[in-house]
Amino acid sequence: MWWERWIPKSYLTKNAICGVECVFDEAGLSFNYAVLHIKKNKVEISEQGTSSDASEILKIAKKQSAPISIAISGKGVIVKKIIFSENDSLQLKDLLQQHLPAIPFNEFYVQFYKNAENSGNISVCRKEQVNELMSQFNKDKTEVVNVFIGPLICNALSSITSNYNRLSTSVNQLELVSGFVESVQPNINAEPVVLEIDGLKVMHSQTLSFAAGFGYLTQQSNFISDNQELTILPKQHVEKIKTRLLLFVLIAFLFVVSAVNSVLFFQKFEQDSALEVELNLYESKNNQITALLDNYQKKKSLIEQAGIFDNKKMSVYADKIAASLPNDILLRELYFNPEEGETEEDSLTDFTENQLIIKGNCSKSLLLNDWINILKSQSFVKSVNLETFIYNSEGHLPNFVLKVDTQ
Repeated sequence: MWWERWIPKSYLTKNAICGVECVFDEAGLSFNYAVLHIKKNKVEISEQGTSSDASEILKIAKKQSAPISIAISGKGVIVKKIIFSENDSLQLKDLLQQHLPAIPFNEFYVQFYKNAENSGNISVCRKEQVNELMSQFNKDKTEVVNVFIGPLICNALSSITSNYNRLSTSVNQLELVSGFVESVQPNINAEPVVLEIDGLKVMHSQTLSFAAGFGYLTQQSNFISDNQELTILPKQHVEKIKTRLLLFVLIAFLFVVSAVNSVLFFQKFEQDSALEVELNLYESKNNQITALLDNYQKKKSLIEQAGIFDNKKMSVYADKIAASLPNDILLRELYFNPEEGETEEDSLTDFTENQLIIKGNCSKSLLLNDWINILKSQSFVKSVNLETFIYNSEGHLPNFVLKVDTQ
């Protein structure tokens, strides 16, 4: 996938690995193990030992959160050195038929370890033997990242052992050329060689387990094999790491998005809260203004119906009427644009425009009649009607009512 290119190579391995040498001998099966860690760009052994119980090693690997890298040695492992030219076929089936013709290809796991020059070693072991061994480690969700047949995994140490002529393991003596295994001999009455790396001493019993772990930490591909059952192990391990990294990145991305979204949400929430308070305030003011406008419109209608805004000069008319009033007539009430009858409580009041109602007292009908004629002679008067006249009035109550229509 395209996203895999972005993963740094150092992220494709774990920081800890449990290298295990599985030794088949006359006494049975035993295990030499070493747990390797990378600290400050240096390889360190955090735990090592020997055991006859695979479950003990599984517990150690699980405790250290380390996958397992297996190297098989001892009985049942056959190593054959080969020398080839550039034109020779390096197909494992052809090499096996040429150098070990008696071994059936389908019944054995075959690995080819190439040296620096035109030479190498073929290492084979029965599938039945390897599968039975693998069944002991495929428990408790323990992950096996690789299986190496024979001591040839020591080629992974070539950068360290380039100055060594000989290297010892728990079973074999290895002759080295430029750090690569040239020949494999039984470890009989030979003084073991202790491997030293920057002050770290690796005993001969831990050489293969150390080499198996070191090859993993340095991401080396040390052999060629056609057996998918074994070659798929490191590929599956890398895919699991990539999947975990992808999930971690996705979770981290979602967390960052959620955090940013939360910050933006709370900021927006505070802004919206402040805006809502302002809107509520303005809404209250707007309601008050609307109510005032409604009241104004209602009162404006009343005022307009009353004729206050009309250009009729009602005060001038009142002055002229007052000036024409005889001394014997007492003016009690004067209404401009009087109300038209009675109105309901929930209805607007209606007014009669261009009309005046005059109420007063006069004891002489002839005098009142003369004043009516005077009013009719005024230019602004359209008509004058005597609505009511009572000859005798009680107290100060008006005894006549005039209705004057103006132009």
